[in-house]
Amino acid sequence: MAIPRETVFSDTEFNTRLTNTRKVMASRNIDVLILHSAPNIYYLCGHHSLNLWDYQCLIVPLSGSPVMVLWQFERGRFEASGNLAELDLYETHADPIQATRDSLSKRGLLKGTIGIEAQTRYLVPLLHDRLKDALDGVKVINGSGLVDNVRNIKSAEELDVMRAAAKITDAATLAGFDATREDATDSEVVAIVAKTLIEFNSLGFSVYPIVSAGYRAGMPHNSNNGYVIKSGDPVFIECSPSLHWYHAPLMRTGIVGKPDPKIEEFAQLEKTVVTEMLKAAKPGVLASDVAKVAESIIAPIRKDILFHEVYGYPVGIGFPPTWGEESGFALVTNNDRPLEAGMVFHIPMTLRVNGEFGVGLSQTFVVTERGEPEVFSEIPQELYQI
Repeated sequence: MAIPRETVFSDTEFNTRLTNTRKVMASRNIDVLILHSAPNIYYLCGHHSLNLWDYQCLIVPLSGSPVMVLWQFERGRFEASGNLAELDLYETHADPIQATRDSLSKRGLLKGTIGIEAQTRYLVPLLHDRLKDALDGVKVINGSGLVDNVRNIKSAEELDVMRAAAKITDAATLAGFDATREDATDSEVVAIVAKTLIEFNSLGFSVYPIVSAGYRAGMPHNSNNGYVIKSGDPVFIECSPSLHWYHAPLMRTGIVGKPDPKIEEFAQLEKTVVTEMLKAAKPGVLASDVAKVAESIIAPIRKDILFHEVYGYPVGIGFPPTWGEESGFALVTNNDRPLEAGMVFHIPMTLRVNGEFGVGLSQTFVVTERGEPEVFSEIPQELYQI
């Protein structure tokens, strides 16, 4: 029985992605690129699975079809989602590194220069070293970041998916605030957020929905543990669906009862930071210049708060454990590369007093040709009064 196809993007879209990747390969004199990054594999051939632990790779030659090397047990997932690529399966007790070499050898690809991703979490150092050793007789170079940087510019089809993801993010965030009340627990709130994301077809959680209340909002990456919400508590929610593994993250903070003046002050400052960053985020403007706008606004209180100095990071495709893309193109003060239309960033604007309280009012946006960024969320960048 044929497995129904999971069609998200057009063949034209995949061909364009492959063409753009090969242009960069040619410019770097790379004859074959071997990808182990799950987001990069998904980007170029559509294959995806919840299994991110067993060995898989996509072989991308300068010409001809890409080749997916995959454990035989995962065949159905490739048949459902793989696109414009050949499939080589290895058996359960076979050596996947030898299988990769065999796939290259039988296609005459063991020659020239081969790029492999040395800086991806999806290939452990032992297998990376074994793969390099198996490619004896050819020049092996680090191909990390090549596809990630191609992915920085989102296509019209990708942006449509991300806009749809943003609507789900908004729905889940508002559902979470609707469930928030004095004497409710953070676990009850996160259950509603997660339920909403799943009901709108999130494929999983690249980042588990974060709900942190009271003093726990003063700690980053801190989610629910049954904390009982009290009057005056800030309730921090950060979430996104993994809609076709694309994301549109958002942070919003609700207040149960009357807010502390310091919380109101932080919220207003965050709104100012994001507003001024969006004014600056135009094609051709250096990422560092956008970051410095934010840095200057935060500077007067920097010594008093817990902060990360990452004023924006790229988002799009993500698999657990992160929705952040790995190109390294962030809105930080030491990135002197220019913005381009089609780049999408999450501004993770959170100000915290460590272990006391925190406020998060973020925004995800796309850089546009017209100069004015397109913001994805429709929820006002304000404290949500509960």
